[in-house]
Amino acid sequence: MSDEYFVFADVDGYERSSEYTVGGLCPIRIGCVLGSPPRYRIINKLGRGAFSTVWLARDLVESRNVALKIIQADRTSDSKELTILQRLKVSDAEEPRVIQLLDVFEHTSPNGTHQVLVMEPVHPIDFMRYSAFRPIFTREAVHQMIQGLAFIHNRGIAHGDLHPGNLGVAAPEIHQFSEVDIWSQSNRPYTLAIVHSSVDQNPDSFPPYLCGDMDLGKFLLERAPEFTQRPLSIRILDLGNAYIVGESSSPRCVTPMTYAPPEVVFRQQALKDLHAPWDQSSDIWSLALCIHAFICSDGLFSHITGNLLHEMMHYCGEVPNAWRKFIKSNPFPRGKPRPEHADKLWKEREKVFAVRGVEDPPGLVRLLRRMMVLDPAKRPSAAKLLCDPYFTGLQALRAPSAASYLHDPEHATPDFQTNRFLR
Repeated sequence: MSDEYFVFADVDGYERSSEYTVGGLCPIRIGCVLGSPPRYRIINKLGRGAFSTVWLARDLVESRNVALKIIQADRTSDSKELTILQRLKVSDAEEPRVIQLLDVFEHTSPNGTHQVLVMEPVHPIDFMRYSAFRPIFTREAVHQMIQGLAFIHNRGIAHGDLHPGNLGVAAPEIHQFSEVDIWSQSNRPYTLAIVHSSVDQNPDSFPPYLCGDMDLGKFLLERAPEFTQRPLSIRILDLGNAYIVGESSSPRCVTPMTYAPPEVVFRQQALKDLHAPWDQSSDIWSLALCIHAFICSDGLFSHITGNLLHEMMHYCGEVPNAWRKFIKSNPFPRGKPRPEHADKLWKEREKVFAVRGVEDPPGLVRLLRRMMVLDPAKRPSAAKLLCDPYFTGLQALRAPSAASYLHDPEHATPDFQTNRFLR
């Protein structure tokens, strides 16, 4: 169905109205109650994914707030996210570093049957806007990110879509507010009327309005300031593109290109292979770039994707032999990569980290450089990274959970060799 069937044009920041069709998104209204028996009352929209919408809801049975991820109908039957989340459940005694599944059910709408994943509410890290978070961006938070990835990998899973939007902070403070509290103490939801041009179209197949995303961080900062006065509790989010290693092949990489690993970027840009394979070692590279963004509020690489491979090689100071043919037809605009040039670039990063108040900037640089190796077979596992010297002395290293991550699968890529100097 094309957008021309709807009277009002789509607006950036909202899902497309044309996605509300047979097999598409589930039409949701604020205040409706989902579940069988009815249990989850919709409060506001938290966000959207490629094939889903995510809503803040009140669990009327447990008197707590939850996040509902509602999958579009034609993706429900082949979605693997439920299986992944079930593998990542932790006991009540453990502190999770991955978003936790609380419940699951199916909801039927005129557009089909939708899987609904009920999860803990998590606030995505918005380092660009919430400067109140920055004073507590510590090595403990970085350690938690790697801890979460080690846990995922230890369960045999590759995430495959790590970028800053898929890292979050647990927000238990939201439970103290009922749905009426939130409605009365926050701004009116941003809505956009949606009207079909045909009177024959089933009006129940699309909502009466599209809903903008609730600014959960702003609400917590204003109504529960203790949210920023305690240590961060990191969660890794959105496992919709994850897969179980060894049981299936990797799906198409959907990570934003500036956070995607070089083995994927090269195959996509040089070989035009849009389904380039990736695995757990690919997550290591992407998480390093997330950590940089976590600290610096921006990406390490530019958004000019045509230069992305060149930037990767400059920061790594080497050129893979497999990339030589590509390099011949795409010469370096700023000279050939050299180890000493890479050292200089990372020295500049050290200065930026120091200005940001990072603990031990040289140590953080050494950690990131261990993670950002062009050859995926040479990247350390997340389990090994937990014991990096950067984390020496952290209390978290003495936690029993760290020892349980010592699962280090080998990543074999025999055709990937590098030359320290391009001759």
